Amino acid sequence: MKKVINITVIFLVVLNLNGQESLSKFSGIYGDWTLGLSATTELELKNDGTFELKTVDYVYPQTFKRYSNKGTWVSEGKEITLNPELELREPTVFINEKLIGLRDSVEIKVNHYVERYENNTLVKKELADFEMLTIYFGKQRKNINLLREAYIRKCGWAPRIRNQKIVDSTNTFRIAKKDLDKIGVYTYGFSKPIETELKNREAGYLEINVVVPIDNERMPRSKKVIIKGRRAYFYERNGKIDQFWAEPLRKKTS
Repeated sequence: MKKVINITVIFLVVLNLNGQESLSKFSGIYGDWTLGLSATTELELKNDGTFELKTVDYVYPQTFKRYSNKGTWVSEGKEITLNPELELREPTVFINEKLIGLRDSVEIKVNHYVERYENNTLVKKELADFEMLTIYFGKQRKNINLLREAYIRKCGWAPRIRNQKIVDSTNTFRIAKKDLDKIGVYTYGFSKPIETELKNREAGYLEINVVVPIDNERMPRSKKVIIKGRRAYFYERNGKIDQFWAEPLRKKTS
């Protein structure tokens, strides 16, 4: 019996040492350094399995507002996960369809809701304005960008926004009647477009309801990061870690 207990203790010690070795392999401070300071993101992975993160707002990155968070992290292969115990919050889209007698056009109304969470508790759900919301019908390249006012490029580096449609506070507009089988929606808070199948192609009125959940403290939730050597691939593209276009965070040398 004593021999079995000793073997069990040794096994647990080995597991713990392996876990510590795995954590220490990736521990350090990673950032997009400019003159020794992080421009937008700084991630510190500690040996005890905790982290500290300073980064810009991932929901509304155009604001460049910075948030600071702490939590836990685990590793598996070259992939680490920040706060693995927290489930991702995903936006949702659902559509109400009606027949209202329109033959040559379809009237569309968009309701944009924001669910606000604090300390993992829903504290408010509100109808909120949006800066830009993109809708496409059938094919993603044939999209409409809904805006409050016309967007004009102010410099050569600014993105081009095509197919602009200006809407008022009712978020209602019309498009020519066409064979609609699905609608795709994308806006701030989405990692990728959400597509919804339509039930009735003859519907003359579509009410598109968009719900975006947001943690007020911007706590990362099951956030993946890929570590390769002294590089940490942190940023995402279409819901996946971008290892090709986005610049990785680099490990601090001293």
